[in-house]
This record gives sequence, structure tokens and C-alpha cells, in this order.
Amino acid sequence: MKQWFVAHTQPLKEIVAQIHLLEQGYEVYLPRFKKLKKHARKVEEVLSPLFPRYIFICMDISTTQWRQINGTRGISYLLTGSSGKPSFISTKIIESLKAQEEAPGVVPLHSVTTLCVGDKVLLTEGMFKDQLAVLEKFTDTYRVQVLLSLLGKDVRLSVSLTSVESA
Repeated sequence: MKQWFVAHTQPLKEIVAQIHLLEQGYEVYLPRFKKLKKHARKVEEVLSPLFPRYIFICMDISTTQWRQINGTRGISYLLTGSSGKPSFISTKIIESLKAQEEAPGVVPLHSVTTLCVGDKVLLTEGMFKDQLAVLEKFTDTYRVQVLLSLLGKDVRLSVSLTSVESA
């Protein structure tokens, strides 16, 4: 019976691992999200792994020589339990991620965040780094609007979803 398993990849080698696993005939899932990257006064949209350094592999461990995955280029190791056999992840989780895709393998970041409107958040980037704010709304795929109390007034800021975390 086929199940989904998790492999830990080498740093920034998720795509290399995906390519080599596909070449070996495995079914692979690497969910990614669109991220805005700023560099040298340019802003570009790039796809980043939703779970950095992790990739999902579908296989039947009773008929597959799964130990060879540990030797695959880009893979550090296959996550295993105390029995030494690979640890599986619920198929429902993978199906849920795939159901939310806006393009093959691309999941909208706001659909997997644990933040809700009204939550207190900590700003992690920019000139207001380490300040507490309240999440007011999700504005688009990449941004949220927060209320920051500054000098006795509430100030609305639009910031990247990746630059806030639950407080």
C-alpha cells in the first residue's frame, strides 16, 4: 500500500532532490509558495519551499528499496521512527495541500498560515522589527495589514506575510 513519507534534504537542495527522486521513479511532492525577493533595488517573485529542507515521497515500503533514498543526491536522510522504518504522513495532509494549489505544486501562503484576523503578531523584519501589532486583514497573497500602536496612535502598516509571526 502506497503512503507518503518525509525526507530531510540538504540545505537549499529541495529541487535537486526532487529531480533525482523523479528520475528514480518515485512520486514526489514539493509544495512551494510565491515569495517576493528584494535584491539590488529589484523585486521579483520566486517560488520557495513551503517546508524548507523537507520533501514528500509516495511509495510502498514493502515493495520499494527505500534505503536507496538516503543516497539520493540532495537528500540528507529519510525520516524514520524508533523501529528504523520510514515514518509516514497522513495522505489527508498531502491531499489538503494539493487541493489548495493555485498552480501545480504552488500553495497560497495565506491558506496554510495559522494566523487569524485579530491575533497579536510580532514584526520580524524592517524598521519596526520586534514590535507587537494586531493582524487586521490579509490584503493579498503576500501581504497583511497590521495595526501598530505608535506614540499613542494606531498606525496601519502593510507588511509581508513572511515578516510577521504569532506573538
